[in-house]
Amino acid sequence: MQIDSFEHFKRHTLDTGKDMAYSYDVVIIGATPGGIAAAIRSAKEGLSVLLAEASNHVGGMWTSGLQGLDTRYAGHRCPVLTDFVSRVQQHYRKTFGEQSPEYAIACFGDPTLHGQRPRFEPSVAETILRKMIGEHAGIQLQTGWRLAHVVSENTAISRNIRQVQLSCVTDPHQHCWVDAPVFIDATYEADLVAAAGAPFRLGREDRSAFNEPHAGKYWSTLEPIGEMGLKTSKRLNLHYFNRTSRQTFKENTGKGDHAIQGYALRMTLTDDPENRVTIEKPDDYDRQRFVGMLDRSPEAHTKGYPLSSHFLKGDIASMRINATLPNRKADWLGVNYVGHNHDYPQADWQRRQQHYREHANHSLGALYFLQHDEQVPAQTRKALKSWGLPRDEYVDNHHLPWMIYIREARRLKGVYTFTEHDGSRHPLHQRTPIHTDAVAFAEWPMDSHDCNPVRLDGSLNDGEFILAQETLPSQISYGCLISDAVENLLVPVCMSATHVGWGTLRLEPVFVHTGEVAGLAAAMCVRENTTARQLNASDLQNQLLQRQVVISYLSDVKLGDVSDASQASLQLLSTRGFFGDYATHADQLLTPTLAQAWQHILSELLQGIGDANAYASSVCQALAGEPSQEQVSPQLADNIVKEQIKWDWQSPQTIGQAAARIATGLSELR
Repeated sequence: MQIDSFEHFKRHTLDTGKDMAYSYDVVIIGATPGGIAAAIRSAKEGLSVLLAEASNHVGGMWTSGLQGLDTRYAGHRCPVLTDFVSRVQQHYRKTFGEQSPEYAIACFGDPTLHGQRPRFEPSVAETILRKMIGEHAGIQLQTGWRLAHVVSENTAISRNIRQVQLSCVTDPHQHCWVDAPVFIDATYEADLVAAAGAPFRLGREDRSAFNEPHAGKYWSTLEPIGEMGLKTSKRLNLHYFNRTSRQTFKENTGKGDHAIQGYALRMTLTDDPENRVTIEKPDDYDRQRFVGMLDRSPEAHTKGYPLSSHFLKGDIASMRINATLPNRKADWLGVNYVGHNHDYPQADWQRRQQHYREHANHSLGALYFLQHDEQVPAQTRKALKSWGLPRDEYVDNHHLPWMIYIREARRLKGVYTFTEHDGSRHPLHQRTPIHTDAVAFAEWPMDSHDCNPVRLDGSLNDGEFILAQETLPSQISYGCLISDAVENLLVPVCMSATHVGWGTLRLEPVFVHTGEVAGLAAAMCVRENTTARQLNASDLQNQLLQRQVVISYLSDVKLGDVSDASQASLQLLSTRGFFGDYATHADQLLTPTLAQAWQHILSELLQGIGDANAYASSVCQALAGEPSQEQVSPQLADNIVKEQIKWDWQSPQTIGQAAARIATGLSELR
């Protein structure tokens, strides 16, 4: 493994006097997609960046088995993600042509079909991500170095990370110290969060903690969402998701525990004989671990097979693998080693390597079982034997992904905690709860993979659910990225959320989005000589919008479109309660009724009173023709109109034009 050199970077001696250290403007731990996005944005803002990664590869799960964009939204959310998707599509267009199946797979497909989203090969993704990193001289990429120690500076009221020690993976005796005014934890395990002493959550909250209906121990089923789900997807301008959990069981106690979503080694496979490596029997192969795929007896649910629910309930005779990636490859999702990962987040380096081997052997063993066990139907064995490991992927790791899929680990206990309620419709209006400090959005259904290999009669494994019917696009508060305890720490991956809320945040497109937010926040902290905790969220929102980083989802606006002068204003006002739904109808004329409701909102905003969700409710009432009980202060409203908005509220204006005027006025008021 090649270790990049630190030698050409500035060094200085710390007060400890024992070790040499390197100084950067921002240090990012974890070259995951979120970490890469943070690094690129920070570098674009002129910062010197250290991007440290324990493995010898970059890209996290996008280069290690998760070969698609888990998102229901086909549009722009932030420049780094749009750039990556564009480069993926350009690669397959140039290499294979626009009429090729490879190019078609790399693009968003039919929004009315489940699972239609861009896909790519892991080697292609890593090549693109390395090129994106390499285009910025301000980024120093260090692969093969892991976090070892953190030194903090404590006061009576706060704590700051002063420096971190990195240890060489191949030579533990080789280490270095690094300092910076801002640190970003972009790992999947929140390792810097824990090492810095920032509070975190681990496991499932009790239902009573946040009054979440699906918290704690929970059994359910999966069933088609139906025509109503398709209509909702079209209304929200999102791709269709065809499954949801509805049925519940009396045994659902909601009791919290330390269980987390199951992990898997998401193997990349191929059926191309020229590129295929045959699946061999793992050294620790145990047939009994996999016989649950065959067991459909009445008492099967009592046996605790450590397998994903779909292997335990599906028809094995019809089980097939389909090419879902370019060049006759597949991303094999489902071999969770259920219940065998609960100690992983807190485990040391050696134990985590053992977890990797156990999960790798579990995935290999499952496929070997399906290909060779005589009790597996012959047609299934024959079909699956055509699949093996791709010779041209993961060439330095026996053609296996470099990391297991860490769906959930530690989660920051931040200034704000994203809960199930934040991903569900607010009772006062048609959106999810509105956050005035929103910096990004999520739209994937809140879900959880199996947490324990425990089933009830007719249920999935404990903890598995998909809340596609309940979930709506949500706003992510800046408070989810920052700690109350550690001032100069940003956490764009293991954000502050409950186990249920985490289900809509835990996707790589969201991590890239919040990673770019963290990168800009870091730059602003350096420029303003402040901390992530003290950074003004409104200033951050304005700077994000100027850089086409979306802060709020709207269904009828081309988000990030620089040719549309109003779209940024519409986003900003949607975080202040000016819209009660996801549709803005920006091209329609502002009606007197809506104008009056907006005047009231402006009046209260100036007085520093009121609540964004109550504002959105008043907008819904106005549009429904219901009279408002609130009165606008004439003096304040007049002041806004004449001195700030420069508009008499009578002249014809579209909603988009009015939003632009109001947003400009609010900006000048600050």
